[in-house]
Amino acid sequence: MIVSSKCTVKGLKEINETLKLITFEIEKYVPWEPGMFLQMSLDKYDPSEPWPNSRAFSFASYGDQEAKILVRKTGEFTSRLFKELRKNDEFYIRYCFGDFILSEPGDKVLIAAGTGVSVFLSYIDYYIKKQLNEKVFLFHSIRNSTELIKNYLDVDIPKKIKIFSFITKERIQGFPNRRIEIEDIMSNISLDDHYSFYICGNDEFVEKYAMGLRTKNIDTIYTESWDKSFIQ
Repeated sequence: MIVSSKCTVKGLKEINETLKLITFEIEKYVPWEPGMFLQMSLDKYDPSEPWPNSRAFSFASYGDQEAKILVRKTGEFTSRLFKELRKNDEFYIRYCFGDFILSEPGDKVLIAAGTGVSVFLSYIDYYIKKQLNEKVFLFHSIRNSTELIKNYLDVDIPKKIKIFSFITKERIQGFPNRRIEIEDIMSNISLDDHYSFYICGNDEFVEKYAMGLRTKNIDTIYTESWDKSFIQ
C-alpha cells in the first residue's frame, strides 16, 4: 500500500559538507521492510493535485514513526534541501516502494558504495530491534573517514556484523586506501555458510561486483541501483 504523508524534521546531522542524516517524524505511519525507499517532496502536497517534484531516498532506519534518510548533495533537488530544510520544517513523502528486501532470514554479505549504505543502515537497525543472530559482512566503499558507518549510528554495532571500510580519497591508518576487490570479500567468508549477497550503488558499481561474484560461482545475488530508482 502506497501512503502519502506529511513529515516533520526532528534532526539534521551533518556528516560532512555534502552529506546529511535527516531524522523526521511521519504523520501517517505504516510499517516498511529494511531495503525499501520513499519519494520525498519539499513542496506542499494537495491530494487533489498531481504529486509534486520529488526525489527517491532509501530508508536508513527501520520500524518506527521516527525515520531517517541519508542525503548526498548532488543536484538541484538536494541543493535546495541543504539550503532550505531546517529542524521542525515540514515536507511530504510517498512510501513504501521497492523490492530490495533485507528481512529474509539467513547470513548476508552486504556491498555498498557511498550513500548506497542507506539500505544497510536500515537493515542494521532491523537487526538490532529484532535481536537477530545472523552472520553479516558489510563491505563499504567511501570517499573519506567522515563517512564511516559508526558516524551514522548512535548505537553499538552487534558483534556478528563485521564491517570493512575502504577509503578512496584519504589515507587513514587501519583502512585500505583503494576500492573494494572481489578477493577482499572472498577471503573473509566461507561459502560453506551459504550467504546471500546484496549490492547497492550506482549501475557501474552494481554491475562490477555482481559480475565478479558470478565468476566465483555465486548466484544468490540481489541488487539495487540508485540510477534506476523510481523517481517521478
